[in-house]
Amino acid sequence: MSTNRGGAGERPLRVLQVTSTAVGGDWFHDQVTGLARRGHEVCAVVPGEGPLTARLRAAGVRTEVVPMSGWRPRQLPRVAAAQLRLVRLIRRFRPDVVHGHLVKANIACRLASLAAPRPLLVNQIAGVVHLRSPLFNRIDRATLPRVDVLIGSCHAFADRYRQLGARTTTVSHYGCDVHRLDPTASGQPFRAEFGLAADTPTVGMLAHMYRSRLQAFQDIGFKGHEVFIDAAPRLLDRVPTAHLFVVGDEFTGDVGYRRRLEERAARLGVAERMHFTGRRTDVQDVLAGLDVAVTPSLEESASYATVEALLMERGVVASDVGGLPDTVQHGETGLLVPPADPGALADAVAELLEAPQQRAAMGRLGRDRCLHLFDIERTVADVEAIYRAALDGRPLPQSGRLSEVAR
Repeated sequence: MSTNRGGAGERPLRVLQVTSTAVGGDWFHDQVTGLARRGHEVCAVVPGEGPLTARLRAAGVRTEVVPMSGWRPRQLPRVAAAQLRLVRLIRRFRPDVVHGHLVKANIACRLASLAAPRPLLVNQIAGVVHLRSPLFNRIDRATLPRVDVLIGSCHAFADRYRQLGARTTTVSHYGCDVHRLDPTASGQPFRAEFGLAADTPTVGMLAHMYRSRLQAFQDIGFKGHEVFIDAAPRLLDRVPTAHLFVVGDEFTGDVGYRRRLEERAARLGVAERMHFTGRRTDVQDVLAGLDVAVTPSLEESASYATVEALLMERGVVASDVGGLPDTVQHGETGLLVPPADPGALADAVAELLEAPQQRAAMGRLGRDRCLHLFDIERTVADVEAIYRAALDGRPLPQSGRLSEVAR
């Protein structure tokens, strides 16, 4: 790691935070605004206009649009122009730190470091799906040596990049406002929408419906919606009165994937018990109305949806992949099952539905741990500490270990 950038001391830092999405991105918004609250001069870079862009501007954050999205051959001239724009922005802003998120933003920051002055280059890994793409895998590996500090958003991602040759790695979970959800909220309003009694068993999956061109996710999308649907017949055999909910919609507004999921449920004969609610903004009400929340992903970080379910003290069943073991400790705060295994998912959900006291105890412990591990104030403090240690040439703090949580 380069240590010739001058000590950071306790002075405010100039930080350029870069992402390649203008939709969603709560984790980006919260980190950027949190750093700004701590007195740092932060400039956010987004690929276009969108809800995230508007939120950042409304929060008073300087926000620049650099259209880095799109890597198909016909889009390369626009990508090259965006790359030049990013280089010029770095030269004007003169940041102490350039911090990229998501693969396209990370690669753009690495390439910009070839032509711009060399601030500390930090990449945060929000997911590793791109490593299944031969093109992005090669580009990622080839440019990885440019990165001074690589932050895994979970321990599995940090370990993966350490194996790929990242020079300096640490972990910082993407945090959130852990106090905005009230676990005592009533589930009656959500249940009333569907005519369900208070004692009707309910199970839900909260996730965007992502389509993928990658061959590995043609049969099952990486969020695992198909696994949840395929688990439904076995689950309903064990718990015949249960109702199941698919909460969320296609990220891009294209209903093709959702339609295929609905047709899958119909073919399996579970359509009357599986409710596709579309996108919801009342997350607290939805979770309050569920007994068990599932995250059957094939690839996942620590998962905002799973953290939110535990903050609401719900029973949780998740795939044993990626960062989900950071969030769910098997047998303690929920249950972990093998990915792409509908039978195991159904049995684990039925187990929690049939044991309400165990489910409640797991939910309470899960909330206690998430309050500590995923508090956005902790996240921002950790990120700031990583910046300062790296700029001063000191060993990086290694945070986010479950052993730090009071048991």
